[in-house]
Amino acid sequence: MGVLRQVMCAGIVLAMCAPAQADVSAETERSSYFLVHSVTLDDLQLLLNDLGATFMAAGENAEGEPFIFGQMPNGLTFGAYTVCAGADGRDCRGVEFMAVYSSRASVAEVMDIDRDYAAISLYKADDNTVHVSRYVILDNGVTWANLIENANVFHLLCGKVSERLQAFPQDAPQ
Repeated sequence: MGVLRQVMCAGIVLAMCAPAQADVSAETERSSYFLVHSVTLDDLQLLLNDLGATFMAAGENAEGEPFIFGQMPNGLTFGAYTVCAGADGRDCRGVEFMAVYSSRASVAEVMDIDRDYAAISLYKADDNTVHVSRYVILDNGVTWANLIENANVFHLLCGKVSERLQAFPQDAPQ
């Protein structure tokens, strides 16, 4: 391959990658083919928009990692948290979706539900709450459509978990 042809191919590859460097704060929507390697607070806001969720709150944890809270049209309130490799909330290569349910279901009952849904994790945080989470690793990139689909799977399975938790008496002893 000639030098000119190599330079042209490199230029084409760079041009194809250029949208990944776009300033997302100005974006109101994103291509489903956009490759996500790391997320920012702006990305999390776009995620809420694409899910049809209502913004509730946003911020950063003690390490500077951004998070956002939203509410789905059916009422599910959830958080989307980042997991960052860099100091001060940079290079965030993971997103954890989390919902918290008030439930007095026993640890054994929660573990039974957890085993039934491999795509999410459930655990008892205390006697009265159950946490549901789904973690998405972005290290080598996922498409925007895949990230949205992961959030939709989380939402769908939260509905199933909610139904199962409602079947347990809420005043049952632990």
